[in-house]
Amino acid sequence: MSSTEPTRTFRITFALIMGFLMVGVVTFVTTAVNFGWQAGFFAYWGKTYLVGYVAAVPAIYVFAPVARGLTNTVLKLSHQAMPTGH
Repeated sequence: MSSTEPTRTFRITFALIMGFLMVGVVTFVTTAVNFGWQAGFFAYWGKTYLVGYVAAVPAIYVFAPVARGLTNTVLKLSHQAMPTGH
């Protein structure tokens, strides 16, 4: 692991926090769209949130480095494709 790569502790903490935030937003919106504001909304959302969180955290841990690498590649390619102004 290079000095620019996040530590294992950072990656785990990042996955836990990102999972908490993203799963909260996505499950809230999809539950609202699919069920509307009805009795039991928060029970539906809570169940969906828990399932989504359990699935998302390991996925974020695994895929965040992949996404970081792809982002670096895309940005390097797009930077090379830009005219230099000469």
